[in-house]
Amino acid sequence: MIYGGIFIVLLFLSAFFSGTEIAFFSISKIDLSNLKEERTGSARKIVKLLSDQRKLLITILTGNTLVNISAAIIATLLTVRLIRRYQFSETWGMIIEVVSVTFLILIFGEIIPKVFAVKRPVAFARKVVFWIDLVCLIFYPVSSFLERLTELFSKVFHLKKSERLLSEDELRTLIELGEEKGMIQEEEKDMIDSIFEFGETTVREIMVPRIDMVCLEVNTPIEKLAELIQEAGHSRIPIYKGRIDNIIGIIHAKDLIPFSVNTKKIVGLDKLARAAYFVPESKKIDELLREFQREKTHMAIVVDEYGGTAGLVTLEDVIEEIVGEIQDEYDREQPLFRKIAENIWLVDAKIDIPEFNENFPEPLPEREDYESLGGLIFSITGSVPEEKEIISYNHYKFQIEKLEGQRIAKVKVIYTPRGTK
Repeated sequence: MIYGGIFIVLLFLSAFFSGTEIAFFSISKIDLSNLKEERTGSARKIVKLLSDQRKLLITILTGNTLVNISAAIIATLLTVRLIRRYQFSETWGMIIEVVSVTFLILIFGEIIPKVFAVKRPVAFARKVVFWIDLVCLIFYPVSSFLERLTELFSKVFHLKKSERLLSEDELRTLIELGEEKGMIQEEEKDMIDSIFEFGETTVREIMVPRIDMVCLEVNTPIEKLAELIQEAGHSRIPIYKGRIDNIIGIIHAKDLIPFSVNTKKIVGLDKLARAAYFVPESKKIDELLREFQREKTHMAIVVDEYGGTAGLVTLEDVIEEIVGEIQDEYDREQPLFRKIAENIWLVDAKIDIPEFNENFPEPLPEREDYESLGGLIFSITGSVPEEKEIISYNHYKFQIEKLEGQRIAKVKVIYTPRGTK
């Protein structure tokens, strides 16, 4: 009976050490930060013990090892006594003892306490913190010696002590879980996702393309400039000389105020233009944002690898990559697609492929040589299609509804579901 009682106590201690190990080392950085702000004794002790995780782990492993070895010894002594009393076979007795002890320690000393601890690590840690603190005090000489021995081996094998940080994938998973549980709103998640992708996005992906730029030739009368600003609703207009590849500056709408008061004071646009800021289309937009801040400018002209004008990008374009579309009083929001019949849509050709794939029944391939639906059609035809021309691709038919010069403006998208003719 004595041996049996001692074995049960040792089994309980094994569960204590196993659960404590999992509980303390499952406490997240957020939970630990919250514990640091608490004023309770248990919170302070948890923070203190986790401040030296190596020593805490050595103490727990030492205690658990001693307890499990002691349990095995006690079980052996109990088995020997039972064999002598009841004349069992020693071989079978030892086999039964090993299997039984292994089963009991595995189930009651390891699995069950660890399952409880991993579900509520902070609550479990609060329950055991004063006891494990006492164990740390008792085992201090042993744990200190083993810690120095561990440090010695670390130096010999050049093992550096490092703090584990969350990877980007782990952080994204946490954010998705937060959204599923209602802790993070969908808009907040989208903004966080945009921040992750912010540093990988290039100017080329967000710029206003050359064909959509609102510009003026330098010899244009100032009255035309005022009319254009009022009509387009832009506060900054690039000025070029001869051709659009030769941007010589940018005129701000506020610079026209003196001329609205004194109409006799007329100067050329080149006198009004401020220096343009040029950036390559391959520049990352996080770098561009810092440059906008440093240069105190809100617009940059984007140049291609040959020095020609590829487009323009504004501070608003950059910020919209994080917060989404910003609509002001001058923006006329036009939907990129409109359903006009069953499986038939009228689509703006500038819709990018990822957005198309999110809203249409069958995805289109994403490739580096095009970004928009119009670009995909050009890659299929190899030339500028004619209005009303129909281009077939997989289960789609793209009918060109409107051309603006050499550019595809509107496309009628007709989808034929699989299994239908």
